[in-house]
Amino acid sequence: MMKAKLHTVDGIDYLTFKVNEEVGITQLPVITKGTRQGTNAWNWNGSLDKPTLKPSIRTRYYNGKEMTEIHYWLNDGVCQCLSDCKDGNAGKNIELIEMT
Repeated sequence: MMKAKLHTVDGIDYLTFKVNEEVGITQLPVITKGTRQGTNAWNWNGSLDKPTLKPSIRTRYYNGKEMTEIHYWLNDGVCQCLSDCKDGNAGKNIELIEMT
């Protein structure tokens, strides 16, 4: 099964993936050709099974009680949570959920 899906909207490629049930779905513009300069998009390794994105990803989400924030590197399909996470995931590695 794939851990990410790629789709195009108005000529922009988006990668969609799910960190876990609590964080939910994340959708980001990615570079599939050319350079990142001036695009506000993420560099992507081209893998739907083990995606890697650069730079890091910072996302706010509602955890059932309040808005919180997760900040991580996505490397080979694993979210490597950074020390400034506000949701209790700092220092953890979270493998992406399979996309159906």
